[in-house]
Amino acid sequence: MKHFLLLIAIAFSYPLIGNAQVSDTIKQKNEISFDFTGFTTPLLTKTFFGGSIDIKYYPTRKWATGLDFSGAQKIINNTYNYAMGTPIINYYEIGWVNQYDFIQKDKLRLGATLNNGIAISVLGDNDDRVRRYGKYRTVYVPRKIATNNLYIIEPGLSACYRLYSNKHYPDYYLTTQAKYRFAFGGTKYANLSDFNGSYIGLGISIIGFMQDEPKHL
Repeated sequence: MKHFLLLIAIAFSYPLIGNAQVSDTIKQKNEISFDFTGFTTPLLTKTFFGGSIDIKYYPTRKWATGLDFSGAQKIINNTYNYAMGTPIINYYEIGWVNQYDFIQKDKLRLGATLNNGIAISVLGDNDDRVRRYGKYRTVYVPRKIATNNLYIIEPGLSACYRLYSNKHYPDYYLTTQAKYRFAFGGTKYANLSDFNGSYIGLGISIIGFMQDEPKHL
């Protein structure tokens, strides 16, 4: 794992080194990327399934930076010694993601990713629902029992295969993501190690939208 983290760190140093070598004549692709993926990850000794959205901007040709939003929900069988009925977990991640594409071919992209963010894991009672007033309707949600707010670091890899090209305005890719979550902080329920684990995602990426313009340094 240490060697894997070192590889990720080296990969992210390339954009800084490479920028010093770019000439005025090279055109810069200021792309925008939207990734829509379903994922699976182990949490609290269970397997969770959820969805994720990444929104990234490429300030340089191979380096992207942006935001990651993920969420999952699952009914479990552990009350963690709280007085409650049926326990349910609502899990969310909000992070700042960076990606360096060390391979960018006509149809294939491979990149190293690093996500820094927060994880919010809410333990609720699915048998005791409380009313919440929304803008257009009233909803009933599980009563909150306890919340873990954790800091997370997720190094990983991303692979994209182009399915359809619209002359880059935009192009559509089949995307896979693999990363590992390291969690830090205190917990109100469960052990901190229960929030560490792998993350496997599969979905669609939409990349492009921006025209090529000369990059002046």
